[in-house]
Amino acid sequence: MPIGWMSESDLLRAAAAVACGAGHPGAGALLREADMRALRVVDAVNCERSACGGAAGVVSGSRILVGGPEWLLAHGVDLSALGAVGVPDGAVMVASDGRLAGVVLVDA
Repeated sequence: MPIGWMSESDLLRAAAAVACGAGHPGAGALLREADMRALRVVDAVNCERSACGGAAGVVSGSRILVGGPEWLLAHGVDLSALGAVGVPDGAVMVASDGRLAGVVLVDA
């Protein structure tokens, strides 16, 4: 579910690239979905994984964060665009350059 400027495909590509590069537990599910959609996932650089379950990396020049709401909030991402919708169980949030880009439902 993209929020704002990113397409659904770009959101999935960015999340899969960072999750894979950082060894995030949901990486396999994200990569399988990207593969099913025939999306090319570029390699992320400077990837890191947090003990809190979040991951970060740079994809095509943008700093991408993947994780839960608390982790994104701790990195200064404004989540007000979600409104009262909230984040369903099994979902990861994606931010690009400090802005919320969307939510990806992961079925690992």
